[in-house]
Amino acid sequence: MENTKKITVMQLLPSLESGGVERGTIDIAKILKKENFKPIVASAGGVLVYDLRESGIAHVEIASLKRKNPISIILNINRIRKLIIEHNIDIIHARSRAVMWSAYFACKNSKTKLISTVHGTYSCDFLGIKNFLLKKFYNSVMLKADRIITVSNFIKSYLLQNYSGNFCNKISVIQRGVDLTYFDSQRVSKNRVIDLSKKWNLPEDKKIILMPARFTTWKGHEFLIDALTQVESDFFCVMVGSDHGHKQYRKKIEERIVQKKLESKVRVVDNCRDMPAAYAIAHFVVSPSIRPEAFGRISIEVQASNKIIVATKIGGALETISDGQTGFLVDIGDYTNFAKTIDMVLKLDKEVVDKISDAGRKNIEKNFSSKQMCDLTLDIYRQVLN
Repeated sequence: MENTKKITVMQLLPSLESGGVERGTIDIAKILKKENFKPIVASAGGVLVYDLRESGIAHVEIASLKRKNPISIILNINRIRKLIIEHNIDIIHARSRAVMWSAYFACKNSKTKLISTVHGTYSCDFLGIKNFLLKKFYNSVMLKADRIITVSNFIKSYLLQNYSGNFCNKISVIQRGVDLTYFDSQRVSKNRVIDLSKKWNLPEDKKIILMPARFTTWKGHEFLIDALTQVESDFFCVMVGSDHGHKQYRKKIEERIVQKKLESKVRVVDNCRDMPAAYAIAHFVVSPSIRPEAFGRISIEVQASNKIIVATKIGGALETISDGQTGFLVDIGDYTNFAKTIDMVLKLDKEVVDKISDAGRKNIEKNFSSKQMCDLTLDIYRQVLN
């Protein structure tokens, strides 16, 4: 359906450094432009701004959007209000709580519609202080939107179980999607794989285990390290991800690798811009989060790339991975079983690896394509304007 009038949609988020929220924002912005909407993204900036500029999509940098303190939230109200007027914005799509508070008041008494996406569960820590009621109130702003998107059935259930109010009919579950062309192993050239292997200085005679995740405590780096100490087969593991805001935790992980005498088998590397090549290098990929992933974008990228995924049996992974068919699920804290699963996957015959990998790709094509996610999101945009 082609628009005769360009509808302006501004997505708001704290920054564009890395992660599933950021990647999804860019995917939606690109499809908006393709469908003759006018997309704008406002954030504090980051390395992924380049992707927007490359696609000719406007980005408004507001440094204070990444700050959660009340003063910044209040000041951002007027900044967003000015953008609404300047760009004649029809819809604001807020993707985090602090920016949602600012957007909620900025949209008051205007015709601009407000959509929120709840990307995860929320803790009860507020500005460094444990306060359940105050944090619950802070979180509840996401439910004040005209329409609420949750990235999984797990998150929808979480909201309905933990928050009161008449918001059930406003919720739509739109699971994240992956670009099937971008994450297509057939399109990854040998040169890209060779270049990345040289950059990471990888051994040529070992099967590579890849863990792509931001360096933050709940992603399961320590769980994986402890499991790897029990793996009998030969391997080489690469932990790749951004340490933005978590440099001390990355240092802790590097020290733990040495303490466990795994320095010859595990390497920590910086964030990678060519993830299709990274997946191509891997024999299989692990996602050992110790807290439930709201959805878990890694699992669908891996399956789309014809690779096996081993993840913890919680959260969104239960919706994206069919245990034993498109990947494998392990219990949190069970280092021995995790190690046995890693050993088992390392020893699988090529025919079995290919069968599981192909099933994973078909799973994503059928259920988790970027096109499906974008089409459903654009349907929400159209509905709120009618």
